[in-house]
Amino acid sequence: MNIKDITLHQVIYTTFLIMLFVVGWQAVTEAPIPEGKPKEPPKLCIGEPIIASYPYDGSYLEPWECKVQCDDKIQRYVLYKNGKATQCEKLPGCLDWGEDHGVMCIPQMGTPLGT
Repeated sequence: MNIKDITLHQVIYTTFLIMLFVVGWQAVTEAPIPEGKPKEPPKLCIGEPIIASYPYDGSYLEPWECKVQCDDKIQRYVLYKNGKATQCEKLPGCLDWGEDHGVMCIPQMGTPLGT
């Protein structure tokens, strides 16, 4: 067979078969997706609690509870109605860092919901 005898249809058909083979091979031999970095065990919450009137449900919540840190410069954590707690961003920041990253902390003894 001479290169001049190859038609456009043959080129397209061969390319399609090669692509189908590659995709099929990748589907069969796909490497397992590694799991994310394991979360660290919860640490003791640092600072004063901000008592939230709603439970923590594992998602981004409103309002921006740690905003008070911007004004009073006191390190805080959010203590939710269901006893869970998330750490506010370390000063000088004031974002709801723990809530945004799904990282819990252990409330200090003596806080209303911290036993």
